[in-house]
Parts: sequence; C-alpha cells; structure tokens
Amino acid sequence: ITKSKPVIGYFGALAQWFDYELIIKLAEARSNYEIVLIGWNYDQSIDRFSLDKYSNITVIGPINYEILPQYACWFDVSMIPFRVNAVTESTSPIKLFEYMALGHPIVTTDLPECRKYRSSLVAKTHNEFIQYIDGAVQNSEDRAYHRNQEAKENSWEKKAKDISEILIANFEK
Repeated sequence: ITKSKPVIGYFGALAQWFDYELIIKLAEARSNYEIVLIGWNYDQSIDRFSLDKYSNITVIGPINYEILPQYACWFDVSMIPFRVNAVTESTSPIKLFEYMALGHPIVTTDLPECRKYRSSLVAKTHNEFIQYIDGAVQNSEDRAYHRNQEAKENSWEKKAKDISEILIANFEK
C-alpha cells in the first residue's frame, strides 16, 4: 500500500464530546492531509456535520478491537480532538496510552490528563492544534523517546504490577 497524503487518525467513540468543528477546520486548512476517523456513531452527533462533503475526511465505522492496530498503524499522527468541557476535563482517555504504544506523534486538545505526558502535543486552540499536526507530520520522531518510555510506564502489565505491589504492601501491614 502506498499513501499519497499524511494520515491524521482517530479511533474511538464519535460523540458530542468530539470536536467536529476542529476536524472541519483541519480538513479545510490542510487538504493535503487525509483525516481518518474510526469509531462508533455513539449518539448521532456526527450526523449534524456533513463530514462526507470533505474529500479528505474518511469516516470508518467501528472496527473490531483485535484488528484495530492493522488500521491505526497507517496513521502518521494520532489525535484526540475532544471539546474541553466538564465531561472531558475529568476524562482519562485510554486511547492516549494506545496511541503511545503505536509510536506515532500524538496531538490532543487541552485535556488535563493529556497535559501530564511529554509524548503528547497539547493544543489550547484550534489554530495551535493545526500547527501541532503540521509539526508532527514534519518531524514525527521528535518525541519518540517520550512516547516509548511513557507507553512502557503505562502498559497494562506495568499497571497490574503496580497495583499488585500496593496490595501486597498493604496486606503485609
């Protein structure tokens, strides 16, 4: 398979917390990028935005979790374009760690949980988000070390080991 455009990808629920306006702005500003959205139409909020009229946005329905990496491996940049509101400010998006494991650059909106990790580029505005996407496309290796380290530090194995150690330490008291 050959790609003619950088692929900017997202996987997860497509719902009211997803910033569709940001995706439209990205599509209009950067026709040289292919934007791929993989996920479940959770609450039909996507239907209000007519994304199909943009030739550089491809919406794929839900993909079986077991084969999702076969799709996501084609992303040049992984993104979390969520609206910042009461719901998302208290969210820890697991996809952040999944994206780290993929090893691709990660661009997110200004979510508190995403600010904790050096491997993600956290944008405060739509324009900054687009600039960070541009930078990630140009220099995808920029934060590779951090992504690799943070992926290891946040693997399910590491989390289970940490919890086990806490339980054993508390049990022994």
